[in-house]
Amino acid sequence: MGMDRLIEQQIRRSQMNGSMDRLEGAGKPIPRRSGVNFAQSARMGVMNSAGGGVQAELSLRREITSLEAKLEAATSSEECVELRKTLMDKKLELSVYEEARRK
Repeated sequence: MGMDRLIEQQIRRSQMNGSMDRLEGAGKPIPRRSGVNFAQSARMGVMNSAGGGVQAELSLRREITSLEAKLEAATSSEECVELRKTLMDKKLELSVYEEARRK
Protein backbone atom coordinates (compact mmCIF):
# COMPACT_ATOMS: atom_id res chain seq x y z
CA MET A 1 0.00 0.00 0.00
CA GLY A 2 2.93 2.37 0.56
CA MET A 3 3.93 2.48 -3.11
CA ASP A 4 0.32 3.26 -4.08
CA ARG A 5 0.45 6.33 -1.85
CA LEU A 6 3.78 7.40 -3.36
CA ILE A 7 2.42 7.03 -6.87
CA GLU A 8 -0.70 9.05 -6.05
CA GLN A 9 1.43 11.83 -4.54
CA GLN A 10 3.63 11.93 -7.63
CA ILE A 11 0.58 12.09 -9.90
CA ARG A 12 -0.92 14.96 -7.87
CA ARG A 13 2.39 16.85 -7.98
CA SER A 14 2.61 16.42 -11.75
CA GLN A 15 -0.98 17.60 -12.18
CA MET A 16 -0.22 20.72 -10.12
CA ASN A 17 2.83 21.44 -12.27
CA GLY A 18 0.76 21.01 -15.42
CA SER A 19 3.18 18.42 -16.75
CA MET A 20 0.35 15.95 -17.38
CA ASP A 21 -1.52 18.23 -19.80
CA ARG A 22 -1.64 16.99 -23.40
CA LEU A 23 0.47 13.88 -22.87
CA GLU A 24 1.07 11.53 -25.75
CA GLY A 25 -1.15 8.48 -25.31
CA ALA A 26 -3.57 10.25 -22.96
CA GLY A 27 -6.50 8.02 -22.03
CA LYS A 28 -4.68 4.83 -22.99
CA PRO A 29 -3.43 2.24 -20.48
CA ILE A 30 0.18 2.55 -19.40
CA PRO A 31 2.29 -0.32 -20.78
CA ARG A 32 3.90 -2.64 -18.25
CA ARG A 33 7.63 -2.21 -17.88
CA SER A 34 9.94 -5.14 -17.59
CA GLY A 35 13.29 -5.08 -15.91
CA VAL A 36 14.08 -3.01 -12.84
CA ASN A 37 11.48 -3.03 -10.12
CA PHE A 38 11.06 0.64 -9.13
CA ALA A 39 10.13 -0.07 -5.52
CA GLN A 40 13.18 -2.26 -4.95
CA SER A 41 15.55 0.16 -6.67
CA ALA A 42 14.13 3.11 -4.69
CA ARG A 43 14.56 1.23 -1.41
CA MET A 44 18.10 0.24 -2.29
CA GLY A 45 18.90 3.81 -3.30
CA VAL A 46 17.75 5.09 0.07
CA MET A 47 19.53 2.36 2.00
CA ASN A 48 22.79 2.79 0.07
CA SER A 49 22.87 6.58 -0.06
CA ALA A 50 25.38 8.34 2.13
CA GLY A 51 22.69 10.22 4.07
CA GLY A 52 20.14 7.40 4.04
CA GLY A 53 19.13 6.78 7.59
CA VAL A 54 17.54 8.19 10.67
CA GLN A 55 19.37 11.53 10.52
CA ALA A 56 18.24 12.23 6.95
CA GLU A 57 14.67 11.27 7.83
CA LEU A 58 14.67 13.56 10.87
CA SER A 59 16.09 16.39 8.80
CA LEU A 60 13.31 15.93 6.23
CA ARG A 61 10.69 15.99 8.97
CA ARG A 62 12.11 19.31 10.23
CA GLU A 63 12.07 20.75 6.71
CA ILE A 64 8.46 19.65 6.24
CA THR A 65 7.41 21.28 9.51
CA SER A 66 9.17 24.48 8.50
CA LEU A 67 7.57 24.47 5.04
CA GLU A 68 4.12 23.90 6.54
CA ALA A 69 4.61 26.93 8.81
CA LYS A 70 5.76 29.05 5.87
CA LEU A 71 2.74 27.90 3.86
CA GLU A 72 0.36 29.00 6.61
CA ALA A 73 2.04 32.41 6.73
CA ALA A 74 2.25 32.86 2.94
CA THR A 75 0.28 35.74 1.48
CA SER A 76 0.62 35.52 -2.30
CA SER A 77 -0.84 32.72 -4.39
CA GLU A 78 2.44 32.26 -6.30
CA GLU A 79 4.31 31.77 -3.05
CA CYS A 80 1.70 29.25 -1.89
CA VAL A 81 2.00 27.26 -5.11
CA GLU A 82 5.80 27.11 -4.87
CA LEU A 83 5.68 26.13 -1.20
CA ARG A 84 3.12 23.41 -1.93
CA LYS A 85 5.31 21.99 -4.69
CA THR A 86 8.36 21.94 -2.45
CA LEU A 87 6.34 20.50 0.43
CA MET A 88 4.93 17.73 -1.76
CA ASP A 89 8.43 16.85 -3.00
CA LYS A 90 9.75 16.65 0.56
CA LYS A 91 6.80 14.52 1.68
CA LEU A 92 7.36 12.18 -1.25
CA GLU A 93 11.03 11.87 -0.34
CA LEU A 94 10.10 11.18 3.29
CA SER A 95 7.64 8.50 2.15
CA VAL A 96 10.45 6.72 0.32
CA TYR A 97 12.56 6.74 3.51
CA GLU A 98 9.64 5.43 5.56
CA GLU A 99 8.88 2.69 3.04
CA ALA A 100 12.54 1.64 2.92
CA ARG A 101 12.67 1.46 6.70
CA ARG A 102 9.60 -0.80 6.79
CA LYS A 103 11.17 -3.30 4.36
